[in-house]
Amino acid sequence: MRFVALALLLTALWGCGRTPLVHEDDRRLSRMLCEVGEQRVTLSPRFSYDLPGPLRHTPCGTVKSGFNYDKVRDIQSASASGSYRSNDLVVLASSRWITVEGLLDGKDEGALYAPEQFLQNKLALMDLTPSKARPEEIEWVTRQGMRCLRFYDIWHSPTDTWEEDVTYWCWENQSGLKQPFSVSAGQRLPEGTKGYDLDQAFILPFFQSLKINRLSDAALAEAEEKIKAACAHVKSRYDQHLNWGADYPDKRLTRQRLRSCGYDAP
Repeated sequence: MRFVALALLLTALWGCGRTPLVHEDDRRLSRMLCEVGEQRVTLSPRFSYDLPGPLRHTPCGTVKSGFNYDKVRDIQSASASGSYRSNDLVVLASSRWITVEGLLDGKDEGALYAPEQFLQNKLALMDLTPSKARPEEIEWVTRQGMRCLRFYDIWHSPTDTWEEDVTYWCWENQSGLKQPFSVSAGQRLPEGTKGYDLDQAFILPFFQSLKINRLSDAALAEAEEKIKAACAHVKSRYDQHLNWGADYPDKRLTRQRLRSCGYDAP
């Protein structure tokens, strides 16, 4: 389904016959990856890093910019894709990407949890949808002296493509923030095509180039206010008996989140 939706989107964009807009506003920034891929990424107040080799030197795209930054959520993403046209349909032949999330706004589920509690929360969320298999690998690893939780998965599509994804959640003690950050890398390729070793080509180079910044008092205070606002929103919905994301009938995950926010919850 994701592949079909993406193919339809690419078809629509192709039909427009226009290059993607490079823009910036109060919430988002978009740049051509082919023009910024070799530059160090310094947009986040939390850290800076270099893009991995497979994304540093890319041809200029025709349907998307390739590099985007969500200023509000502190999410940076870089991606490159290859495609071919078959009659009126644009078919995605390959794609590779990396996404780095600073989680400064407190909206992510479990962002305030200790590492072990974070894992148990992730597993509980997975158990809510038993039809969806857990990742093939879940393990604790150390990267650049940080404790990280690694998720790895690979699956095959009925459209003769295969997709692979690896995500790390890491806890650090340099920025002054309590919540972890995450980095994920992935690729989508036709069946029978060999891809990258995601850890070797994307993840390890990211960590080797990573520099974590100590946030200023003003930046830490701003992050704390965003977390408080996110917590208050969850509390308000809980008090009104409104749903808040996926949860069990007894609202155990919501109540656990409220306790991590500092509220008294049964």
